[in-house]
Amino acid sequence: MSAAKVKANAPHRLIVEGRDDQWSIIELTAKYGWDWENPDPHYPYIADAQGNTLALEALPVALRSYRRVGIVLDADIAPGDRWQSLGDRLSGAGFPLPAQPDPAGTVSEAPDGRRLGVWLMPDNQNPGKLEDFLALLVPQADPCWDWSAESTARASQLGAGFTQPDFIKARIHTWLAWQKEPALPFGTAIRAATFAHNTDAARRFVAWMERLFMR
Repeated sequence: MSAAKVKANAPHRLIVEGRDDQWSIIELTAKYGWDWENPDPHYPYIADAQGNTLALEALPVALRSYRRVGIVLDADIAPGDRWQSLGDRLSGAGFPLPAQPDPAGTVSEAPDGRRLGVWLMPDNQNPGKLEDFLALLVPQADPCWDWSAESTARASQLGAGFTQPDFIKARIHTWLAWQKEPALPFGTAIRAATFAHNTDAARRFVAWMERLFMR
């Protein structure tokens, strides 16, 4: 499967912070029937901005260039602060934004029909990042998920080098290392059904993508 099947000059664009976001989204939507090998004209080109700051900087330019634009950002600061910084960048762009992000993912339409969508990881309500979203896709009955938290905490106590803000990253990678095929990249782990694609969080995200780009 190749993200390159959607051309960079496609009329729709999704801006993400990194390659893990890009492939997680491709593989998750593929579970819901999105065929990135033979993409519908509505499919967005997924642009890896290589970081939060560059993603935000790319947004105003994209809004002037494409009919529908989405952005997926980590809310690794308070979601209200992230929302405010986004609103400041969009001031005067013509897209009315609600006072708070929509828990189902925000979609705003300009008077000329252009659309803007915003998804704050993990769930538009709580602080977090891609790995917090993926934690919501861990199968509920998984016998090792709770133990991965204890194991990661113990490693931290023993001097492992990760910092507390990256605890969830260390936990997710620890859990992935225990799977039948250890340490798969995130997108591959979604394709392999290591992560569940049918949780409430997964359904909400895909529904936001469909609302923004497909309807």
